[in-house]
Amino acid sequence: MNELSLENRAENRLPRRSFIKHFVVGIAVSTILGRKWFATVLADCTPTIATAGILQVRLSDFPALQSEQGSVRLALNPFNESGPVGTYYPVLVNRGTGNQFFALNSRCTHQSCVVPPFDASFGSSVCPCHSSRLRVDGTVIPGSPALSSLQRYPITFDGVDLLCIEIPNFRYLLTGSSVETGVGPRFRLQFAAKGRVSYEILYRQSPSDAGTAVSFALTAAGAATSAVYISTAATTATVYIDRTSQTGFYSVAVQITEG
Repeated sequence: MNELSLENRAENRLPRRSFIKHFVVGIAVSTILGRKWFATVLADCTPTIATAGILQVRLSDFPALQSEQGSVRLALNPFNESGPVGTYYPVLVNRGTGNQFFALNSRCTHQSCVVPPFDASFGSSVCPCHSSRLRVDGTVIPGSPALSSLQRYPITFDGVDLLCIEIPNFRYLLTGSSVETGVGPRFRLQFAAKGRVSYEILYRQSPSDAGTAVSFALTAAGAATSAVYISTAATTATVYIDRTSQTGFYSVAVQITEG
């Protein structure tokens, strides 16, 4: 997902890497009598905004962020130069001096094009549409057509490896229930899916587990062979999981691409 300079845009044809990153949902669903676990799924990231989802970024996963002036762009849904093909603009994660980090909405305030990552050789991010130049902290360099700075997202750093970025209005709630079907007992999960976003279902034996991806069915009696739920529009997603344990928790992960 390392974005390159404006002059090297042809290199963007390289395949994008995909990662499964977790957003804090506030509730994970227990398989025991529908009981809910009222705690953040990722206890090391606590949102300050009630409706925000938290994207975890580890510096060890992104070499560019291990050095000052490094930058990556993370997309929650497909996008092109002129904007997102879905609900959300990509998120720029920039490293300033020392342990100073910035999380920015990549929507240019001039005409809403998608801003690329910060390029240290230019000393700015250069908008591909009208050449607005933005500093590592998202502020506008004088003479640019951009009207104002890029929107900043709350971001915290644990001082070692973990960045926690709050994405407004991306928090989702998960509901679950046990159902009997023609193929045996299953656990039904429902959540509000955003348009053009890809989801994965994770199972945890206990809250401290990292979580394991599980396959699911899209109908009560269908084959549980799906690994990723891709929403074409905002909808209520319903999936069915084969019960393999009487205890545990289910949560949802969102697929993020670097590009």
